[in-house]
Amino acid sequence: WFRLESNKQGTRWFGKCWYIHELLRYEFDLEFDIPVTYPATAPEIAIPELEGKTAKMYRGGRICLTDHFKPLWARNVARFGVAHAMALGLGPWLAVEIPDLVEKGLVKPKEKGGAQK
Repeated sequence: WFRLESNKQGTRWFGKCWYIHELLRYEFDLEFDIPVTYPATAPEIAIPELEGKTAKMYRGGRICLTDHFKPLWARNVARFGVAHAMALGLGPWLAVEIPDLVEKGLVKPKEKGGAQK
């Protein structure tokens, strides 16, 4: 449900994430930088195309992970990594927000050719 790659230094990550809702695929570009204080600080995942469409998002399209994921990260510093940020941060966020955005008509499913409907 996500595909990532990084720059040569491993400090900037980018890729795609997708969520299946009612058998339709919703796909988004995502990006994040590894913080200077990593691993003490979790990456801030951004989905720029969703900026302003939900209250659970900060400026720049960064998704809100403060209440649920950041305390979990803090308890598991040095054991968690990028995959944990995706699975335990982005995954639950998509599961809550995408169905709501679909219901409001703010996002459209991806067509089989690759474009959003």
